[in-house]
Amino acid sequence: METINLTYEEGVAVLMLNRPHKRNAVNRAMISELKGALDDIRSSTEVKAMVLTAEGPEAFCAGGDLKELHGDLTEEEAYSVLTPMREVLYNIATLPVPTLAYLNGSAQGGGCELASACDLRYGKNDDYYGFIQGSLGIVPGWGGGVLLQERIGASEAMNWLIRSEMISSEQAHRIGWLQKITEEEDYFFLKKMSPEQLLFWKTQILSRMDVEKLHGRMVQETLQAAKLWESEMHKEAVRAFFNGRRGQ
Repeated sequence: METINLTYEEGVAVLMLNRPHKRNAVNRAMISELKGALDDIRSSTEVKAMVLTAEGPEAFCAGGDLKELHGDLTEEEAYSVLTPMREVLYNIATLPVPTLAYLNGSAQGGGCELASACDLRYGKNDDYYGFIQGSLGIVPGWGGGVLLQERIGASEAMNWLIRSEMISSEQAHRIGWLQKITEEEDYFFLKKMSPEQLLFWKTQILSRMDVEKLHGRMVQETLQAAKLWESEMHKEAVRAFFNGRRGQ
């Protein structure tokens, strides 16, 4: 695998994004490799929990790679490009084992969507996170807005989505998106728990969701993102991003 690493540590699957030179942005190759890794995790009888993290100290995930998710896509093309990663997030959200995202750095856009697919999120001091899609003229494209509502509640989720701003680790902890702020890779406690304990707690979480309705809501969010992809506001935001980067 070129864009991710998957290791197993005493029953805990550690899934690591591995494009640090691109701030771990998601491209088609990563989506394909994530799908394969998650299929392996789901089918394994030895895995009792999963940790999602990333390589490099700067970023957990900067979202989608704009070379592939650029502003010139039609609505139909955007939906086709967004759908596979939405299915990856749904797969993570409905894994039968507990999932923890250890955010080794900041995250924005789709990176926050990806972290929200996990049951728990731990982050570091002085990092920043943002559902910034609103400032780009779109809504979350991978169903992460729906998952955000599941994690922190509808009102807090709407506030973050509408404001479309980066918030600090401390703010993310205050609203309940981060469960813990730590400088250590603090997921080793999972190794001490029995599979029976962890599977029971995850079953409780899944029993609170109607997973079929969850999937339908995520699909509707992707459809809306695709519709807005052709908007002038979105195209201008993407142009501004590329122009700013070229000027650096």
